[in-house]
Amino acid sequence: MSSDDDIRADFLIEAGELVQALGGQLVELESRPQDQDLLNAIFRAFHTVKGGAGFLELHPLVELCHAAEDVFNALRAGKRPVDAALMDAVLQALDGVQAMMQAVADGAPLAPADPALLDTLRSLLAPPAKPRPARKPRKSRAKAEAPPAAAADTISEDEFEALLDQLHGAGKAPVAPVPASPPAAEAQTASVSAPAPAPTPTARSPVSASPAAENGKPPAETTVRVDTARLDALMNLVGELVLVRNRLKDLRAREADPAQFARPVAELDFITRGLQNAVMQVRMQPIGKVFARFPKIARDVARGLGKQVEVELQGEDTDLDKNLVEALADPLVHMVRNSVDHGIEMPDERVRRGKPPAGRLTLSAQQQGDSIAITVRDDGGGIDAERVRAKAVDKGLLDPVEAAQLSVEECLQLVFLPGFSTKEQVSDLSGRGVGMDVVMSRIKSLGGSVYIESQPGAGSTVRIRVPLTLAILSALMVSANGRRYALPLAPVLDVFALEPGAAETLDRWDVVLTRRDTLRLVWLDPWLCRAEDDGRRHVVVAQVGDERYGFVVGEVRGREEIVIKPLGPSLRGTPGVSSATVLPDGRVALILDFAGLVDAWKRRIARPRELVHG
Repeated sequence: MSSDDDIRADFLIEAGELVQALGGQLVELESRPQDQDLLNAIFRAFHTVKGGAGFLELHPLVELCHAAEDVFNALRAGKRPVDAALMDAVLQALDGVQAMMQAVADGAPLAPADPALLDTLRSLLAPPAKPRPARKPRKSRAKAEAPPAAAADTISEDEFEALLDQLHGAGKAPVAPVPASPPAAEAQTASVSAPAPAPTPTARSPVSASPAAENGKPPAETTVRVDTARLDALMNLVGELVLVRNRLKDLRAREADPAQFARPVAELDFITRGLQNAVMQVRMQPIGKVFARFPKIARDVARGLGKQVEVELQGEDTDLDKNLVEALADPLVHMVRNSVDHGIEMPDERVRRGKPPAGRLTLSAQQQGDSIAITVRDDGGGIDAERVRAKAVDKGLLDPVEAAQLSVEECLQLVFLPGFSTKEQVSDLSGRGVGMDVVMSRIKSLGGSVYIESQPGAGSTVRIRVPLTLAILSALMVSANGRRYALPLAPVLDVFALEPGAAETLDRWDVVLTRRDTLRLVWLDPWLCRAEDDGRRHVVVAQVGDERYGFVVGEVRGREEIVIKPLGPSLRGTPGVSSATVLPDGRVALILDFAGLVDAWKRRIARPRELVHG
């Protein structure tokens, strides 16, 4: 990689973090328009991105950031208020910045900034309509205001110099002036009464914005920021690992008694666990990196529909694997858009129902054991389970007899079926029946589960549970029909022995009475028949969605930390199987998915009874 590529990569990382934070800051500005700290932060972000873009000669990006920067300079000086028209324009400018940065990441030439958008941003600098003074006094007033504006620019210049130091090292910035952002242009930035755009390049190659940028995605990151304390911990553990290795090599060379290997092996196990945890911590990132984009997405959707929405974020500092942070972006975008489109009512309808005009959308995350629980909740109109049932029959997704047997909770889960939608008309946002299906398939591919709750008139809640990491899994090792399997440990609630003859049949389900309730059974080995086999079995009780199920196995072998391996092409898509792992003896064991097992068993018992155990 050349030095120019290194500089560009550094710019994308530094500026990408600023742009990502801008979405939430701009939405927050609507409710706190007088917050000077917030205005300064937004101004500095646009200015810093402009400075880095100027250094790389990304002239269209410089021009767009310069126009947005001028608007916020006027807001900081109190020359105009924050209103809806201004917010729409600057949010559109942010979309343009994201699209250009994605083009830079893709190595594509930048298209010119939208002239209409630039004109709109510059028009926002005009003073409010009132009797205008003569031209001469206006000039003298502009001169009088020059010193404080120049002072603001002096601060921004320091920031720009700091950015150059980060890119090249102190004292190594090129001596040639930056063509897109000369000092004269900086002085003109301060004068909001006569803004001057950044110089435009002589030739530009047009390029369309990538789909990822249009969907609000930041440029894909291939690097991770790591605290030096974590690196120090890793280095210490590697040092301990080397010492243990040397001890083992020495014992082997001396052909020592096998009993002398016990302590070094125990130390090796301890250090390996510590090293595993340290590496996992290095890969961890706060889910706030994903959450930060949703206030803007929700606002854009609500504005397009004529609705009002307030977004609340909780647990943004919850850490999870970097790959999961990126993989959760698409499912959460679908759910946020769905909540605003389907859930939140129009303002006048909300007022009639005794609700505030603005709907409330809450995204929260928290760690629960070895998994992360994510909740998307709205206070909208909720979901009518009976309407969902009728719609599923009408679309041919279920037959009437099967639909009539579903409970209210099961009806709500039908929204995840492919092709299901309650929208009568197809729009840009919904009606095609692919949104929630994408959510379900994506979450399942991550080894997680998704469940929806709703109450008509009160709103809906979507609950997602995903593992902390996609590399290591705490598993309960079991066997059935002579084969060993791994069950995710996080959803497991209990394990007990199933006495012969204890299971009964109720509504086609094998059930067993426990101290709490009646537990539905899912037989891991479909060839085991309780009526013909009186051997002792065990039941692993696990939480699947909002219900508890018992998974019948032959033997429970204990808990292990296993390494997750992807499935081969022949097993990919097998119901109830999520991935695989390699056992200590070298054999392969399948990692099972509780939710998939339940779905597969439901389909199985829907057939005639003699086929279930036959």
